[in-house]
Amino acid sequence: MQKDVIEEHSATLDKHADNPDFLSSFARGLIIFEVLSQSKRAQTISDIAKETGFPRATVRRGLYTLTELGYVIQDDRYYELSPKILMLGHNYINAQTLSSTAQPILENLTRELNETATMGTLVKNEVIYIARSSHSRQKIMSNTLTIGSHLPAYCSSMGRVLLAAESLERQKEILDQSHLKAHTDKTIIDVEMLLSEFARVKAQGYSIIDQELEIGLCSIAVPVLDRAGNVIAAISISSLTLKNSTDDLIKNVLPVLQQAAGILTNFV
Repeated sequence: MQKDVIEEHSATLDKHADNPDFLSSFARGLIIFEVLSQSKRAQTISDIAKETGFPRATVRRGLYTLTELGYVIQDDRYYELSPKILMLGHNYINAQTLSSTAQPILENLTRELNETATMGTLVKNEVIYIARSSHSRQKIMSNTLTIGSHLPAYCSSMGRVLLAAESLERQKEILDQSHLKAHTDKTIIDVEMLLSEFARVKAQGYSIIDQELEIGLCSIAVPVLDRAGNVIAAISISSLTLKNSTDDLIKNVLPVLQQAAGILTNFV
């Protein structure tokens, strides 16, 4: 798990240390769950204790509980998540009308544009993928992203669309929590520049990211509105800069993306 995420969770635990309504033991169990979910190999109690800063006894009890509930598998000293966690994700996705409605629309976008189409929502300072076309014909990012994946909102096209819909006060708060860093030499990390970019995105109705997350990758996103005009999600198309320039995205992709977003509005 990323160090800044652990630090954020630790701050939350400290904040609610004396709050009788906050179940600290439950929170620690969920953090252990998160560590396992983001590990590419099985973990030991010592591994998790080192990453979280929790006492070994706390980690042991958390793992024992998760194992008894069937969410973790133990093999000698090593622990990893069981396939049972897939039920949680499957049930969540099936319960989301927006995700279910968006899926065939994203598939149509990919068939029409031959590019990866994605839908995301804002959770704290990140964009969480809630739907993604399955007929991608090429690998876009170096780390393949799937439903449930997350990206920093400040430097992703969907994130900027979603942040643009927030109040200025909320934008500043989210940026303050974002641990801004340059993923490439093109990444905007200056707060005032980002706030200006959010204002521009809100005015023009779309966002373009040109190699700010990864060299060679560009993307364009538009908001998805409910019938009351509130921004509830964003959809995006990602492409390789060798194939499409930002001008190409505006000319050829933006109208198709806006049409898809309009169709979604009629269903939510």
